[in-house]
Order: sequence, then C-alpha cells, then structure tokens
Amino acid sequence: MTSSLAQITISRTLTGDIGLREVRIWLDGELIATLRNKETVTRAVAPGRHTLRAHNTLVGKTLEFDLEAGEHANFSTANRSGCGTTLIYLLGAGPIYLSLQREHAPSAKAP
Repeated sequence: MTSSLAQITISRTLTGDIGLREVRIWLDGELIATLRNKETVTRAVAPGRHTLRAHNTLVGKTLEFDLEAGEHANFSTANRSGCGTTLIYLLGAGPIYLSLQREHAPSAKAP
C-alpha cells in the first residue's frame, strides 16, 4: 500500500558543523524545529511544492522543492567555519556560514 503523504528529514549531523548556534527550521512558513548539533527532525507532509528555510540568527538559506506521494526527502544543514571564523574565539564574534542542501535529490520512494 502506497502512502498518500511524503516525508522530509532535516539533519544537522555533518562532521564539518562547528557546533555553535542553533539552526531554526521552517517548512512552508511554519517553524518545525530548532536543531542543535547532531540533531534530526522528520515530518510527514502532503505531496507538492514546499519551501524549506534554515536560519542561525545570522544567516539564512531557503530551498524550494517538490515531493511526490511516498517520497522521503533528506536535507542536511550545518553551521560551518570559514575565513575569519577564528574571530569568534578571539573576539566573541565572527562569521559563521550556514549550509542547507538536499541529499540524494531526488530520493527514492519509500516502500
């Protein structure tokens, strides 16, 4: 029996995540999670077009994507270091870069 819903999973488990700041996750304008490093959230959603937004209170990223019934889409997000990030440790503030990407796009349908 095929599900009439789809699923979306957002993970903050990448090894390059510097572990600072929470990442807030919105799906279609609704806040669905506040992820700390190594956390994951999964939600059932209706098939169709969706908007996913991640924001760490400094930087935000937005992705739009389509899901079919029974599909399970996986996304990853991370707060990454970059040029100048060492200023965080020296001055208490500095640039943090946010990534948000779909993994295995498009993912296989769930059985």
